[in-house]
Amino acid sequence: MKSHSVLLRLAAYFSGVLLLACVLSPPLYWAGSALADNGVLPFLKGFPFHRYFSRSIQIAALVMLWPAFRWIGIRRLDELGIERNPLRWRDLTAGIAIALVPVLALGAGYLACEIYRLKTDFAPAGIIRILTTASAVAVLEEFLFRGVFLGLCLRAMKPAMAAGVSAAVFAVVHFMRVAKPAVAIPVDWLSGFGQLPQVFSSAPAWPILGWGILSLLLAGLLLAFATLRTRSLFLAIGIHAGWILGQQGLQWTAKFRIKPPDALLPWVGPNVVSGAVPTGLVPVCILLLIAALTALYLRHARPTAPPRQ
Repeated sequence: MKSHSVLLRLAAYFSGVLLLACVLSPPLYWAGSALADNGVLPFLKGFPFHRYFSRSIQIAALVMLWPAFRWIGIRRLDELGIERNPLRWRDLTAGIAIALVPVLALGAGYLACEIYRLKTDFAPAGIIRILTTASAVAVLEEFLFRGVFLGLCLRAMKPAMAAGVSAAVFAVVHFMRVAKPAVAIPVDWLSGFGQLPQVFSSAPAWPILGWGILSLLLAGLLLAFATLRTRSLFLAIGIHAGWILGQQGLQWTAKFRIKPPDALLPWVGPNVVSGAVPTGLVPVCILLLIAALTALYLRHARPTAPPRQ
């Protein structure tokens, strides 16, 4: 298939995801509210519609994968360049360690400089939420962005450009979150479509937004590099999970205390996107350190897989 045809079909896939999310979100909201009101799933009580819309986008992205694969002409995952990895557990463990140790050191530095201050009380059960989030988000996002989207980009462009495009989409998509409305609005069948003009309404103000995009862009490039070099998702999943464990652990045990939040920029800013993305030159240096450690691991601790073409 010609490269321009693949790109057009990718654009159609993303449009289909948004359309399906608009259709799915109202019935999901009604079902969740009913289950909460009847005591079946009480934790959904008060769950706002904009969060159902965000979840609907994730569900739609998965539901649309199979028809998109068939349309583009993909029958097996190895056609996306993903192969069986005999070193998968080594890559996964190494990825977690490579990412987690520098992030923990960053957190310790923040505490020592009183950029963050330890909370006086935090729920011990939060560790379960952090472990669950790290596992689920790392697996899902790496499958979608590095397994599927990067693989599809490689069918239309050279590896370096594919890595750059996939990293840019990875960065932008993280800010596709609708802000909570000031006044509750009744939900009807068209409410999902009403979310589209507000899809970036929860993005932080500039310059924090720019620093957040830079961190996510560098992270996306690193994860694409790890995937391209190993022809597998396990190293990227490990690195991604290590980041989440470190960042969410810091948010769980400590609180950012600088006011206004951009007072220390360009060196250090607040974490954005659910507290998972650090901003500023110091976190960027940590990302570059993790990239260097990843390169050392790939060069000295495992055989190199041929690069994907």
